[in-house]
Amino acid sequence: MAGRRGLRWLLRRDPGLAASRRALRVAVAATAAFMLCRYAFDSPTAGTYAVFGTIGFGVLSQVVGSPRERTRTLLGCFAAGSVLLTVGTLLAGSTWAASAGMLVVGVVVAFLAVGGPRLGGVANGLQLVYILPSFPPYAPDTLPARVIGFAVGVAFLALADRVLWPPRPHETYASRAAAAARAIADLLDALAARHDGVGRLSGVGAADSRRTAAEHAAGRLKLLATPWEERPTGPGARDRGSAHLGAALRGVQGRVDVLLSGDATTGGAAVDLPSDADETLAATATALRRTADALRGRGRLPDVADLDAARLAYTERRLDTISTIGSGDEAVAHARAAVAVGQILAATRVAVQAATVVVDPRRPRPRGPEPGDLAWWVGAPTTTLWWRRVRAHLSLRSVYLQNAVRLGLGLGLARLVAGGLDLSHGLWVLLATLTLMRTSVTSTRATLVPAIAGTAAGALVAAGLLALAGPGPAVYAVLFPVLCVAAVAAGQLFGAVAGQASFTVLVAVLFAQLAPAGPSLAGMRLLDVVVGAVVGIGVGAAVWPAGGHGEVRRDAARALGATADLVAAAAAWLTGSGTREQVARQLEPADHWLLFFEATFLQYRSERGRRQEDDVDWFVVLGVVHRAIRTARSSFDDPDPATLRLWERWPDLVGLLRHDARALTDGYRAVARALADGHAPAGVLAVPSDFLDRALRALADTRGRREHPRETLRLVDAWGRLGWLADDLVALGVALGPASSAPRPLPA
Repeated sequence: MAGRRGLRWLLRRDPGLAASRRALRVAVAATAAFMLCRYAFDSPTAGTYAVFGTIGFGVLSQVVGSPRERTRTLLGCFAAGSVLLTVGTLLAGSTWAASAGMLVVGVVVAFLAVGGPRLGGVANGLQLVYILPSFPPYAPDTLPARVIGFAVGVAFLALADRVLWPPRPHETYASRAAAAARAIADLLDALAARHDGVGRLSGVGAADSRRTAAEHAAGRLKLLATPWEERPTGPGARDRGSAHLGAALRGVQGRVDVLLSGDATTGGAAVDLPSDADETLAATATALRRTADALRGRGRLPDVADLDAARLAYTERRLDTISTIGSGDEAVAHARAAVAVGQILAATRVAVQAATVVVDPRRPRPRGPEPGDLAWWVGAPTTTLWWRRVRAHLSLRSVYLQNAVRLGLGLGLARLVAGGLDLSHGLWVLLATLTLMRTSVTSTRATLVPAIAGTAAGALVAAGLLALAGPGPAVYAVLFPVLCVAAVAAGQLFGAVAGQASFTVLVAVLFAQLAPAGPSLAGMRLLDVVVGAVVGIGVGAAVWPAGGHGEVRRDAARALGATADLVAAAAAWLTGSGTREQVARQLEPADHWLLFFEATFLQYRSERGRRQEDDVDWFVVLGVVHRAIRTARSSFDDPDPATLRLWERWPDLVGLLRHDARALTDGYRAVARALADGHAPAGVLAVPSDFLDRALRALADTRGRREHPRETLRLVDAWGRLGWLADDLVALGVALGPASSAPRPLPA
């Protein structure tokens, strides 16, 4: 009975037993590596590096990916760690040299987070590999033993990762995308069949349940809904493709939602579904279903050419409909729904393109993007992708560089203080600084009290244990594996205080096996942790103390400013007064600031925040910027307005289109300025609620519309794109307005 209660308690505290499995796995690897080196090889030096190699990458790091990817990551960590270990050993003879090395290594290694979860997850382990040998004694002759011990520790950890309670695999982002694609395909099938015979949506049927399923599946593609280790935030082609795939699928779901629910202009009533859209929706559903199968490795991706053919066929059917449909409300309702169907097809095309990169990122592709292609990176070599990502974040406005500089300064100063005070176990000073520092001073301060309280409690226990057990290693050798399990699992199961306490006892038992130790060792550990914590909180308070909270508004303003310029260029292209090249030039800065804003937003959400800022929904801003970029890029598929002579044919309509485009551009710029100035932008927004219907009604009543269907269709689609941007502009006013404003759902 007690055993069952204990198991239920454990499952409540550790769902899936992930922390318990990890603790057992790391404990077995660390114990085996340490015992082999310390007692079989009779090398305390090798034993030290074996156990810290295991702890560094088994406890302080998060090695993510598939089993094969985790093994490759650990092998890479051994190669890079051997270099850092050598450098630390050679610089240990001088406090100033070791501190300078710590500063450089701290910045460079922490900056690895720019490469995504796989690299960012092992940064702390690599820091530890330099920290450990950078303290006296200066003994370059022990370098071979150090490397051997480090190799044994990493090898045992890699082996345990594959055979001893291996981590349960997370659902990959590609699997989430596959589920979303299939759910949306099912919804499209239900939508195409949900007619009363004249094209109007009727009844509830299967569409409502499938709509809920599609909304849920698409929502799981948001970065905040994705586990940290599976977020597609790296610079490589696969991660970029995954990010585009998720955004495109959310866009498809959002446009389908418009067809099912209408919008503000219809009072939430269902809109008319064009009877000529059935084939298009069926082709789109088929493409999404095949995409889902390919993402799961069960088939081939659909050909983009097939989607282009479906889009061309739908365009021809729309042209025929324009020539025959009446005027007034009937034409407006048909045009509004047809715009959404066309946008569904365009977003599906982007999703299929992105999926080709996700499924086979190494496949050779054309170097230069053509109109309608995803972006420049599709055919770029991996080195170019990495260099552009690194170069983009070599700015003091980048939270990645800010975090790296803050941590590097903290570790460098901690090494200098430990050397200046001649602390006998200065390693613990830097280890405290490394593990306690966060991306904002508020978050760092929150870790301080539990860390010191836990260390003090652990020091008392360790002092008593060392006094009772004496100098003999036998007791400590027996206790080591048990304490190793406790130290790894305690933080997850009992909280930060228990984690620090058990780790303090563990290191006392470890060092007691390396050299004779007394109760004073525990007091040294407490002193070192306090010194490291003080250094960490001091540097954190002096160097970008606000973290992501201090940058999120500025980065949002910059991203929206670049978006305003992009909207202006896209609007000029849509109205015939600009060129494709102007849109392409504005895409690069928009992508750049989106990259900054996305990184800042994710960090902002991970920090302890000031409650008054929690009313700002920055995720809405992020989604708006994403959609504006996607809308501008998709406009490359449209024919050149100059070839249609729209201005000569309907100068009043084109003038109205340009007026609406300018109003939108001014609105986006006003939001960006308001954010930069630090006040709510709601007062400067003036987008009519009937923005799209007003334009479509004017177009439906225009003379010559039936005689020139291609030109009419061009204007309908242009206003459709502007209408999407207008919806987002209104949503920005709600999201960034006063806290009393009720939130409004935003289409994906």
